[in-house]
Amino acid sequence: MLRLLALHAAPLGDAAAQALDSLGSVAAAAGFSLQVSQKPVGQGPVDAVCLLLDSATPPAALNTLLSEAAGLCRNTALVLVRVQGTLAQLPSATAVIAQWQQASQGFLYPYPLDIASGQAPAVAIKDWLAGFAKFAAATKLWRSLDGLGLDEAARARQRPEMNHVNILTRDLEASKAFYSDILGANYCYNLGPRKAVMELNGFDFFIEQSESFSYPAGYHIGIRALPEDVRRIADQVTAAGTIKLVKGNGPAPGYHHGPDNVRSAVYFEDPDGLVIEVYSAEVEMIESNPRLLLDRL
Repeated sequence: MLRLLALHAAPLGDAAAQALDSLGSVAAAAGFSLQVSQKPVGQGPVDAVCLLLDSATPPAALNTLLSEAAGLCRNTALVLVRVQGTLAQLPSATAVIAQWQQASQGFLYPYPLDIASGQAPAVAIKDWLAGFAKFAAATKLWRSLDGLGLDEAARARQRPEMNHVNILTRDLEASKAFYSDILGANYCYNLGPRKAVMELNGFDFFIEQSESFSYPAGYHIGIRALPEDVRRIADQVTAAGTIKLVKGNGPAPGYHHGPDNVRSAVYFEDPDGLVIEVYSAEVEMIESNPRLLLDRL
């Protein structure tokens, strides 16, 4: 979960307070937390700092706030949130950005959130937050890698590693074809006449033939994919016409796009009734998956 902090240098006017309320509601629906404070000290670690500017922001108070926030902003995502009550009275964004970057060693998100006075449209905030959350997750990953020594990295590689799962089937050849056609899994070799080893993006799974079995309610396997692949697989499953779609966590069977405008998922059954979830939680993927970050750069 991402922790966001909204800093402001003066008591909030009505427009700014409304903007932060809307941002907080959208963030909460997406599974993030948003703190609001005039003081950067004592907040604990955060993943992103949103600097709120409105026409009531005194330059002296802003200078003090940026100075106090320097340590908090190191290797952290930074962004401006501007409430445009009277645009001419707002501090210059260019000047604030230059001052902020000089006072800290954070990563500035180049797309500020601009909200018109008296309006805080949730749809616009949701679209903006989807992009900013990915940026904040990438900087969170960077913090986890920053200063990582060779000895520590070597110890991490020695930890136990998940190796495979065993899937049951009544028709080995049909099951092999299903996982190959729908998910792109590769056939590796057979372990005797009744078991095949398959591989999907570096993870092995076994398919074992069995005449009598049933999966308990709620049992399923989860496969993480990029958002465009979730959509593609959902379309392929739907077009096949012979694969059963199930509800999962979505409002109805089929492709589901989450309230944060980032997560997406589809649930369906393999030929033997095993529920498969293909999902993308890209923010969490970036937080914990260096390979995805490098692929995106």
